[in-house]
Amino acid sequence: MKFNESVERFKENMEFVRNMSSNTIGAYLSDLRHFERFLNSHDIDYTTVKRRDIELFVKEYSQGKYSKKRPSATTVARNLSTIRSFYTFLYISGMVGKVPTELIKNPKTRRRIPDYISHDEVMEILSSFKETNLGKRNRAVVATMYFCGLRVSEVCKLRLGDLRLGSSPAVRVMSGKGNRDREVPMNDQVLTILKDYLSIRKDFPVDEYEDHVFVGSRGEPMARNVIPKVLNTQVKLVYPDKRIHPHLFRHSFATQLLQKGASIKTVQELLGHANLATTSIYLHITDKEKRAAVQLLSD
Repeated sequence: MKFNESVERFKENMEFVRNMSSNTIGAYLSDLRHFERFLNSHDIDYTTVKRRDIELFVKEYSQGKYSKKRPSATTVARNLSTIRSFYTFLYISGMVGKVPTELIKNPKTRRRIPDYISHDEVMEILSSFKETNLGKRNRAVVATMYFCGLRVSEVCKLRLGDLRLGSSPAVRVMSGKGNRDREVPMNDQVLTILKDYLSIRKDFPVDEYEDHVFVGSRGEPMARNVIPKVLNTQVKLVYPDKRIHPHLFRHSFATQLLQKGASIKTVQELLGHANLATTSIYLHITDKEKRAAVQLLSD
């Protein structure tokens, strides 16, 4: 069986058996394209790959081969993890006799402390949107990412049935990252902004069967690549020197909840993290602020 055929079977397994998101599957396939370039350049049959071949790939890929730019240690580790998953699938399927990634350790990576912005800065951005239909939609998108801690992909996938706007208002996130469903309560601020947008949503040319919460100017579901463009344009009006990416609002949600005394376990559940260690990175931010505060007493 050719390499591409095995990759296609791996893709089907991720999609229909493991029920992975399209974004995750896309990342895996991109990683395997790097690995395929390596195999071709060394004329290696993927079914006979050995541990030393994987180690050579990691070395060369780390040096910038097989990709447009030199990858970070985190990216290299992710590629190795993808290859490990691929060969584990091949082994279970009986297509290879062993998993060549066994005993290979991931490269050491440095966990980057997430950036965040203050509540006041978020409110400045929210108040800067025009009172037009698109302005109200974009304000609601940002408010949902910030006040509910949603990822961009989760915002784009929201359906009208995922919103509970009556008593105990909340947003239901269906099959978030890792296929974990969760429910996030909504406060009065985001509820007001969402209701304001939903009151004019009917003015978009939306098909009667289209139930996505956020839609484009032609009535289509809002695409995830639109949000960064909208956001960058808006932020430059308020903070010309800042570059704010959409995930920053999720980071700010988590950081500010911890700053205000929310338990890390609660924040973990609100973010939909499977591992508490993933959430704990936000604790480093609050520790840093404590150290900075103490330094204010220095001469």
